[in-house]
Amino acid sequence: MEIKVLNKIFDLLEMASAIAPRELTSSEAAEALGIPRSTSVRLLKLLTEKGYLEQLSPRKGYIIGPAAALLSCGPYQELSLHGERLLRSFAVEMKVSAQICLRQGNCRLIICGFNGDPGINLDLRRIRRYDLNLALSGHILLSHAPETEQREVIASWGENRGVFTGLSDEQILAHLKEVSLQNHIYGEHKGKQVAVVPIRIRGRVIAAAGAVWRNGQDISREEILNRLVKTAEQIEGFLNIESF
Repeated sequence: MEIKVLNKIFDLLEMASAIAPRELTSSEAAEALGIPRSTSVRLLKLLTEKGYLEQLSPRKGYIIGPAAALLSCGPYQELSLHGERLLRSFAVEMKVSAQICLRQGNCRLIICGFNGDPGINLDLRRIRRYDLNLALSGHILLSHAPETEQREVIASWGENRGVFTGLSDEQILAHLKEVSLQNHIYGEHKGKQVAVVPIRIRGRVIAAAGAVWRNGQDISREEILNRLVKTAEQIEGFLNIESF
C-alpha cells in the first residue's frame, strides 16, 4: 500500500510539472490517476505542506512548489556553498545572526543561516514559509519580481496585508518599486536591528543576505551594514553567472 501511495505522489509531481505554469486541480488529478477525489485532495495537501506543491489561494489549484524547485538545485547549491563560507565569517566577526534567502513563488526560503550555533543550517528540507510582506528580505525579493507576479502575490494577501494594511495595490507596487532601487534596507523591531542587501547576477536579484543584531552591541550599524554589503559582493563574485 505504501508503494502505491508513493507512486501516486510521484505521479502528482510529474503532472504538476508537465502542465506548468497552469494549475493542477484536485478533480483533474483524481481523474488522471483513477483515485477518489478525497484521496487526491489529501495527497495534494501533503505535498503542499512539505513545500513540493504550492496553492496560492484556497480556491486555486496547485503549482510546483519551492521544495520541488530545489530538487535540481545546481545554482542554489552553489549559492549555499559559497554563501555558507562567507556568511559564517561575517557572522562570527560581527557577532550577529545572518542568513541568505531566496524566493520561489509566494515563499521566502532560507537556504543557509547562522544564529550563533557552531555550524550553518542548510534548510533545504523543512521549507520555512513567510508572508513576503512581513520580512525585510521579502521586501527585496518581491520588489524585483515581474509586476504581473507582484500583483498576483498582493492579490493573494487579501485584507490582511501586515505592514501594507490600509494601502491600495497601486501604493504597494509603488513601495516595492522604491525598494528595488535601494542597495539595502534597514529596520528595527523589539530591541533588534535588521539589515538586508540584495545578491545580484546580471543585475537581477537572485537572493538576499541579511543580518540581525541586538541594540547596544559595541559595533555600529554602519560597520555591520558595510560588511554585509561587502559579503554579498564577495558571494556574487564566486557564483557561476551561467548557472543562473
